[in-house]
Amino acid sequence: MSLPSTRRMYRRVTTEYLGWYGSHRTIQPVIVRDLSLNGFRIEAQAGFLCDMIISMRVQLPNGEGSIEINQAVVRWKTEREFGVQIIALSNESDLRLACHVEHQLQHPLVAVVPVYAHVHAGAVGNRHPSAF
Repeated sequence: MSLPSTRRMYRRVTTEYLGWYGSHRTIQPVIVRDLSLNGFRIEAQAGFLCDMIISMRVQLPNGEGSIEINQAVVRWKTEREFGVQIIALSNESDLRLACHVEHQLQHPLVAVVPVYAHVHAGAVGNRHPSAF
């Protein structure tokens, strides 16, 4: 008996973007990786639970602004990584996400600016959003 294969609906782009998630009056920094039109992988120190509903803000590079995600659900987790599926976002954020992903797919050699060191060095406090 063969196992059913699964294919992703959308292509993912490798990222290392600064982001924040909010849940139950908590806002915490995360690193957003493997961005796609319907989800992404995040690295965080927080303990997410599967099926947990969160809101997110993803800071795009090069002054492109940010993407506000009104609702996302945690679909899988490991010790420090979590798979998140987007449930709801505004039309503006949806368009910004689509344009950004399309640009990244067309220009794959554009360097990803690592932000991992900034998060662990404490620089996140200077860039932390005031509110979602």
